[in-house]
Amino acid sequence: MKVLLVFLAVTMMAQAVDFRVEKLDNGLTVVVSRDASSPVVTVCIAVKTGATCETPETNGLAHFYEHMFFKGNAALPSQTAYNRRMGELGIVRNGTTSSEMVRYYVTLGSGKLEEGLRFMYDAITSPLFDSLEMEREREVILNEYQRGLVSPFHPYVEAMEKVIFSSAPWRYSAIGDPEVIMAADPEVMREFRHKYYTPDNSVLIIAGDVDCDRVFQLASEIFSGWEYGGRSDYDSLPRLVRIERDTTVLVDSPSGIGYVAVVFEGPSISTDPSDSYPADVWGEYLSLTSGRFYTDLVTNGPFTDVSAWYYTQRFAPTVTFGGRVPAERAMEALEALRDEIRELQDPGYYDPEEMRLAKERLRRDRILSGETARDVAVESLSFWWVVAGNLDYYATYLDSIRAVEIDDVTAFVRRWITGKPSAAFVMMPLEGSMEP
Repeated sequence: MKVLLVFLAVTMMAQAVDFRVEKLDNGLTVVVSRDASSPVVTVCIAVKTGATCETPETNGLAHFYEHMFFKGNAALPSQTAYNRRMGELGIVRNGTTSSEMVRYYVTLGSGKLEEGLRFMYDAITSPLFDSLEMEREREVILNEYQRGLVSPFHPYVEAMEKVIFSSAPWRYSAIGDPEVIMAADPEVMREFRHKYYTPDNSVLIIAGDVDCDRVFQLASEIFSGWEYGGRSDYDSLPRLVRIERDTTVLVDSPSGIGYVAVVFEGPSISTDPSDSYPADVWGEYLSLTSGRFYTDLVTNGPFTDVSAWYYTQRFAPTVTFGGRVPAERAMEALEALRDEIRELQDPGYYDPEEMRLAKERLRRDRILSGETARDVAVESLSFWWVVAGNLDYYATYLDSIRAVEIDDVTAFVRRWITGKPSAAFVMMPLEGSMEP
């Protein structure tokens, strides 16, 4: 089997993660990161799918599929056999679904790597979608949905999805639509797999106490039989977030909790990657409790806590300000927050020493994200491969953060915040809505 080699060995300062990348003929990207600190290995498969790929008729299938991944397949057809095999291999496993990606991983002893790779190959290529197991997981998912409904912040989340993602709010809702979950059957799941669960739409990441050359050999031997697809529409999907005019939404809070948020469109990592670096530094700067932002709004203002953040995404990037407030001071808090936002374009707002501290905290966060092989595979490399499209962004991130200056931060603010339309949400009990 011919292997197209794309070698990338990255050393980002002394503590950073080293990894290599190869691509198989069937389009599967294989990433290996060696960490000999303990005799374990994590095998992760990330798929470019999630709520962002769904329609109103399919909203929730990505999440349902995740629940069915660790179930019977052609090699281990019964759940009893499947569970027994996990026990034999000493596997710790999990899966997660978000709006823009789905991840699955197993962690096991590095001496059982080959068995672990075959275990994941069978799971990704030949799921059975047993009807009885689907009924069990259907109930689990619906219970998850109900738990979300009783969260005191559910009214805010629901309002935000409808306003900020008004063109297709289902593309942000990873939990899914209960009606879609209730109607899903094995055939629907097979159709979803046919479109998105293909090697050219996925990445295989192996991190831990391994020999890299041996891992690439095993990956080629085991995963080359996974048939190329070419059917995914992920990379051609349109941007989701759209805020065309200033909007203020009053959100009822039966629980009595007060919360205020102001949301702007943010830079997409696929079209505006250079703006994401000052955005990260800016968000970290405003998170400093010693800084002016926190002092003005919490220490001397109406908020009990407040944050500002940019969340790196491809389709739904946002710049968000938000925090808890006493419900009776919610409108006052909104005005105070807006006043503070207007100050952010002034270079004098930013202290050079605190800016240095913000960048140092980002560097430390990056180092911590590579502290274990599991973190490297599941939380870092898989996320950036899917969201950024490859690992070049991840490889150069620390250098790019180090180069950010105050002028870059204020330029980011002027481009994405100052004078730009926003959606404000004020959550407080409206008349007669308080729970007894």
